[in-house]
Parts: sequence; C-alpha cells; structure tokens
Amino acid sequence: MTDLDFTLCSIPMLISRNNSKAYHDQVVSRYTVLMRFLKDNNLIYKEPFNSDGSLKMDLVLKKSDVTSQCLELFKKAIPAWHAQIDRSGKVDNVSKLIKAMDQIQA
Repeated sequence: MTDLDFTLCSIPMLISRNNSKAYHDQVVSRYTVLMRFLKDNNLIYKEPFNSDGSLKMDLVLKKSDVTSQCLELFKKAIPAWHAQIDRSGKVDNVSKLIKAMDQIQA
C-alpha cells in the first residue's frame, strides 16, 4: 500500500466554509498562531507566511510538508488545542501544544 500524502490543513477550504468576516478573522487568527508555533519549532518544511508576516491565504499543508512530530500533533494535540480555544477564547495560549510536543519528544 502506498503512503498517501494527505492534507492536514487547507486555509482556502477553511475560509470557504463560511462567508462571515468574524469566521474568516477567527480562522486567520488561529492558524497564524498555529503556523507560527509549528514554524518556530521547526515542525514544518513549507513557509506558511508572506514576506510581510501575514498568513498565506493559499496555504495547504500536506503530510509531506511536516515532520513526524508535527504529524503526531495533528492527530490529537491540535484538535484539543482548538477545543481549548473554543472554551477559553485565548488563541495565543499554546501551552497545550508545548506540553504535547514535550511528550512526543520524550
């Protein structure tokens, strides 16, 4: 069986789900924080930001674009982080991601 290069994150797909500005802003805010965390920790190979530091609106992350540690984060920690944001509203709190990454690297 071949190893599929599946999509982990697609900003165009997420943005297309809802036309409201509030939803669009929420997606951009969350994924800017998430991609900054992944990039700062050398977990992705693809550049997620434009030269001005803004999130690329055409960003699509595939399995081949990330490290094995990043793939592990996408399995459980990133969905849990999103749930935490839904409850708390604190997008910048990446402590759950840091803790999960520490466990993966241990």
